[in-house]
Amino acid sequence: MHVPTLHVSQLHHLHSKFFSMTLPDPERLEAWRSFRVAHAAVDKMLTLALQEDHDLQLPWFEVLDALVFSDEGSLRFNELAERVMTHPSSLSRQLDKLEKRKLVAREKSVLDDGRAIVVTLTPRGHDAWKQASLTYYRIVRHAFTNTLTETDVVALHRVFSKVLEAE
Repeated sequence: MHVPTLHVSQLHHLHSKFFSMTLPDPERLEAWRSFRVAHAAVDKMLTLALQEDHDLQLPWFEVLDALVFSDEGSLRFNELAERVMTHPSSLSRQLDKLEKRKLVAREKSVLDDGRAIVVTLTPRGHDAWKQASLTYYRIVRHAFTNTLTETDVVALHRVFSKVLEAE
């Protein structure tokens, strides 16, 4: 896939016109852009396949996936929002649709004052995840993990750890 680029002189001219800070060097900026394009390409493949094969949107699958890998198939609403990296209002809309399909259930928590909402994976949701996960992980393997050497994996872990530490 071609990553659109500007010539460095164009980039520096535009940057100096609008910003007073220093641009990252061209190689690092190109690495950032390549990462974003690669991520978008894999997301697009996942989105299309999950929609076509399972009538599931990618964010819905991510909710089901987070619940499958949680303790007992349940998470508090706020914890689920953090795990799927989405805004609570967006998650609420997703859960409305997943509940209509009987893939998840929302209940008030019995462990506190009843204000917290707990989201639970239903048996139907677990079945939907099992089917869709075959497609999801097939694409992840094809488009990402199978393209990496062990050295690449170690390097990516190191790079992403540095990025997360900088938060």
